[in-house]
Amino acid sequence: MFNAFSIPLLKQGMMSFGRNFTKTCKKCNTNRFDGILDYIFGKNDNLCSRCRFQANAFKFVLMRWFSFFDISSHIFYKFYADKTFRKVLKNIFKGLAIFGLRMPFVTGAPLSIVWNYTKKCNLRCSHCFSDSKFKQKSKNELTTEEAKRVIDILAANDVITVNFCGGEPLTRDDLFEVMMYTQDNNIYPSLSTNATLMTKDICQKIYDTGVRSVSISLDSLSKNKHDNLRNIPGAFDLAIDGINNAIEFGKFDELIINTTLADFNYEEIPQIYEYVKNLGATRFYVSRILPVGRGKYYMTHDVDKKTKYNVMKFMAEKFIENIEDNQSLEVLGRGMPYFSRSCYELSNGHYYPLCEILTGYEAKYQDLFDGNTVNLLHRLSRFFSGCATGLFYCGLDCDGTVIPCAPAGHIKLGNILKEGLHNIWTKNTILNQIRNRSKIIGKCSKCITKNLCGGCRLTAYGLTDNWLESDLSCPY
Repeated sequence: MFNAFSIPLLKQGMMSFGRNFTKTCKKCNTNRFDGILDYIFGKNDNLCSRCRFQANAFKFVLMRWFSFFDISSHIFYKFYADKTFRKVLKNIFKGLAIFGLRMPFVTGAPLSIVWNYTKKCNLRCSHCFSDSKFKQKSKNELTTEEAKRVIDILAANDVITVNFCGGEPLTRDDLFEVMMYTQDNNIYPSLSTNATLMTKDICQKIYDTGVRSVSISLDSLSKNKHDNLRNIPGAFDLAIDGINNAIEFGKFDELIINTTLADFNYEEIPQIYEYVKNLGATRFYVSRILPVGRGKYYMTHDVDKKTKYNVMKFMAEKFIENIEDNQSLEVLGRGMPYFSRSCYELSNGHYYPLCEILTGYEAKYQDLFDGNTVNLLHRLSRFFSGCATGLFYCGLDCDGTVIPCAPAGHIKLGNILKEGLHNIWTKNTILNQIRNRSKIIGKCSKCITKNLCGGCRLTAYGLTDNWLESDLSCPY
């Protein structure tokens, strides 16, 4: 694929613009990025001569970029009107300034953060990656005011989404207050829960905080199998009640059912898929046991590679089917970036997810790009594909420690309240090591879909102590 950014003059110009976007122009008294965008769209004519020159040059470059990806000019104006895409665009150019042009691309700050908001949980799941404590929170968990300071830092860095998970986040009394504060700071809050505490009243309280996306864990349609994994009798019934309450509430834009693939439930995946589809959920995630936390000791229940391959094939069939039939249910693999290879091969390169958290076929993107998403997706896949850790996503632990991804709570990168997000994101040695996919060794380095997948970096580290080793969980 021809890379327009490889033209030296254009590359240097983009990096120059990017460096300026993080600054405030003293003459204009505004952030240069926002001032330039407002000027381009006729919302602000009060720019100094330097910013005016940069605005015209920036528009020229950006329109050429859109043209390269066959995006019509009027979509450019949609970008301006959408606050989320303004943040994305801002972080893309910040990434160019800080990290330069690279594949996969690294944004100037994480666009998405998954926050292990508490270690406290009302279940005792055998595979828990965060090693949560039963009905007991950690001594070093942030206070409400500290949690709000974290949100302030995330907002200042143009983070777009924060997913509150745990433990079980609904066990913290201040969850609704902090999620509301997140929304008030123009960050989209979302929630991951075991659903056992989701009464109809709780659904309303969650919605009132601005949460529009809820992810619920369901590991089997068998009560005994689900309860055995969760180690609490009655967990299945409570989870089903919670799911039904969320469905009946009917106001969430995104309702995700997440199933952890294991040796006791792999034969059920087609039945769980049909159940999720009939429920009216919007997404079905199949994740895997990760070799961290209690999951490290539960890896004996991971499925063999042949079984995993067959599950990936089934999911890929449904992924493609739902796209071609224009159905609303999206299917994704979590912790299994090789799912992209399954989709790519089964569809002869026509359909595959952009990354583990984004298919690219979501209705909102289809609308934004006037149905041209597939072409854009294919052209961007080398920049944003595979494991998102350290590229545009990271995790946050309950004490404010930044971690590579949510399951990697044992790998401390620095405390956000002491070091700030920008310093950790841009300078941390581990993150910069993870990002360097050109240094990946073993079979992942020779894989025909390396640019689409790259393997789960946490799994590589968890099983080999090397971030750049191959993902040994891959069935290919």
